[in-house]
Amino acid sequence: MADGFSEIHERVTAGRLLSLVATHVSQQMGSFGTWLLVGVGATYSLVLANLASVQQFVSLGSVRSGLLLLLTAVVLGVLQRWLGAIVGASSAAAEKADKIGRDLADQDINLDFQVLFREMERGTYYPAKWIVKHSFSKVMAGDIAASGRMSAGIAQIQSFLVLAQVAVAIAAIATIACGVKV
Repeated sequence: MADGFSEIHERVTAGRLLSLVATHVSQQMGSFGTWLLVGVGATYSLVLANLASVQQFVSLGSVRSGLLLLLTAVVLGVLQRWLGAIVGASSAAAEKADKIGRDLADQDINLDFQVLFREMERGTYYPAKWIVKHSFSKVMAGDIAASGRMSAGIAQIQSFLVLAQVAVAIAAIATIACGVKV
């Protein structure tokens, strides 16, 4: 194309598809991780509520170690949910931005993207401001699919956190099982 944005439709489509996949993966990961924590947390609640009678069967050291592992799983869960919120918000904003862009195009309104991006950047605080500034500079350089790739990358990090969360939650359960006095 004459404006330097060759393959623009393909790049926009790739960015949208990456964002869409990231959103769906992120939602599933967040839900799975939350239910896992609820189940393991409920198990530990029962153990703690009945600690006086349970301690004759399970060592207190294993209960303590298991609780620390459960706390680790909760921290991992908070991080993965935070990343999920970023992916979800990014996807929702992209969808709304598409509608706004179409409305402006229908009215033959051309935007100065440098002004638009500068104003959006001004409304963002550090450290998110660095990410926003970097993303906007990529778009201005013609990398239209950058935001979709970023969402896909964040969703992949989220899935690794969920995997770690599952491992730590299983370790918390195994700690109790291994602490059973026989």
